[in-house]
Amino acid sequence: MLDKFAVVDIGSNSVRLVVYESLKRAPYVIFNEKILCGLGRGLSETGRMQDDAMEQALKSLKRFHLMLDKMYVTNYRVVATSAVREAKNGPAFADRIRTECHLDVSVIPGIEEARLSGLGILCALPRAQGIMGDLGGGSLELSRLSGKGTVEEKVSFAIGPLKYQSLDGETISSPKADIDRAINSLDWKNNHTQENFYAVGGSWRALAKIHIMERGYALNNVHHYTMSREEALTLTEKLSKMSYAELIRYRVHISARRLKVLSLSAYILNRLIKKLKSKRLIVSGYGLREGLLYEGMAPDVRAQDPLIAACHDIAANTGRFSEHGKRMQKWIDPLFPNDAFEPNRLRLAASILSDVGWRGHPEYRAEKVLYEVLHGRLLGVNHRGAAFIGLTLYICYGGKTGEKETAKVETLLKDTDILYANQVGLALRLGQRISGGTAKGLKSAALQMDDSNIFLNVKEKDAALVNEVVMERLSKLGKEFGLSVDVRLK
Repeated sequence: MLDKFAVVDIGSNSVRLVVYESLKRAPYVIFNEKILCGLGRGLSETGRMQDDAMEQALKSLKRFHLMLDKMYVTNYRVVATSAVREAKNGPAFADRIRTECHLDVSVIPGIEEARLSGLGILCALPRAQGIMGDLGGGSLELSRLSGKGTVEEKVSFAIGPLKYQSLDGETISSPKADIDRAINSLDWKNNHTQENFYAVGGSWRALAKIHIMERGYALNNVHHYTMSREEALTLTEKLSKMSYAELIRYRVHISARRLKVLSLSAYILNRLIKKLKSKRLIVSGYGLREGLLYEGMAPDVRAQDPLIAACHDIAANTGRFSEHGKRMQKWIDPLFPNDAFEPNRLRLAASILSDVGWRGHPEYRAEKVLYEVLHGRLLGVNHRGAAFIGLTLYICYGGKTGEKETAKVETLLKDTDILYANQVGLALRLGQRISGGTAKGLKSAALQMDDSNIFLNVKEKDAALVNEVVMERLSKLGKEFGLSVDVRLK
């Protein structure tokens, strides 16, 4: 069994402890605590971290050390970023962390921060291609993701929005000149433009929350939320020109401290999108901490598909027969002979999860699995893919498309996606019934399809497995394909 892994992240705005259950491919977070300390506040004005901020951070870090001990976590990383890196009193503060908090902190360079944040994107999306941007309180890191699982060029700029706040919380004069100068100095080649831009950092996630709210989007989930270039530019243009008094309207959804830096954060993002000619903005809930997690994994673990690994973990923890998923995928394969890679991958994910709802009340199983898929932050899948998996499982558990529970979800899908979800969901529903959810049960029957028919071939000695419910589900499956159905004993 793998040991727990933890990250202590000492940033410009907050200090945070995150504990993961292990270094497996898609581990659960079992503890997550953030304390807002504002180490980077007033750094441009004074060049130093403030005493009250440092004392609050040290108090929190002492607690984190105790929590690590109580949780028996021995494998962890402690990193400090921009504020400690740039402040004149940063080295002395790092020494106090080591001696008073008993944490072996590494003050990482900006280039290393850019690399780790890029790895964080790859932790969730191994084939990500484009530019990663991580906006912290005190700095901006950029790195290029190759599309082949590697982080390429990296750069760091000391232009985080918290850095430009005075000690009283107001923005100092002319930060935009510094920002423009830094971004204009970016000399990456033209072939690095017109790619995806992966946005990391709390301020940029706050922008996504606003866009989700104003758009009336189906999911309140910023991880992998996507905007077109035009949508991102329109949003950031608007927010970058708003005063704090105007931004306060979003206080219900975003903290007051975050709103203080929102306008400047929007300005930085707007300038980057224009400079890089980014074609699409993809918001990520993963960054530096997940990069440390990803780097700590064994190579064979990193090579696993994060979506499929996550589904296997969920099935093992909540399903009846966790080994059933891949066999179910193979059992329904004859109905989908021409699947491309991504539909086949999503169908495998749904097959693995097809047994996870049985512990719920029968009348609410469909709703339960739909909710958990949509709000469980599956890795390695976008919102459209998650919506497909959720809708497929909803149908597998007896739900139907067009119901009020699926109305918003269906807005994320194309008509062809909905048809495919119906077909896969009904096939899984048939397989679950005839097999009783067991791998052994699936061996008693097999599906076969030709141009006119779907056949359920059943071993003659197991003919009693076919009852009225099985026939009803087979009939519904045939109607969804527009084919006749028949049972053949062999």
